[in-house]
Amino acid sequence: MTNTQASATDNSEDYINSIAIFGGIQKTIISKDFKGGKVSTIFGETVLDFTYADIKGLAVLEISQAFGKTVVIVPCNWRIETDQTLLLATEEDKRNCDFKNIDADKVLIITGGSLFAVVTIVNL
Repeated sequence: MTNTQASATDNSEDYINSIAIFGGIQKTIISKDFKGGKVSTIFGETVLDFTYADIKGLAVLEISQAFGKTVVIVPCNWRIETDQTLLLATEEDKRNCDFKNIDADKVLIITGGSLFAVVTIVNL
């Protein structure tokens, strides 16, 4: 089982499944054990706010988008790794954090692919 699949015993709040086509979605994730999920955006924008969420270990967020934008707002103590395929797209890490306080037990891996799109990682 991968981190993006939920079993019958998993809490559905710990996963995200979001699709935006010609529109926008804004979600505030409050899970205290976020595990991951899938986000698809086509000609739209998705904003995911993890300010009130927590990770215990590793979470995998798959972002697939075309002609869109995804903003991921994360706490400063999370470690962010990206493994995306970008085609005429960009990935921007605009966090303004003291990276000395990164918690090695809180890792968000962003995977997927972007075509004519942008993924922006920020903090509040």
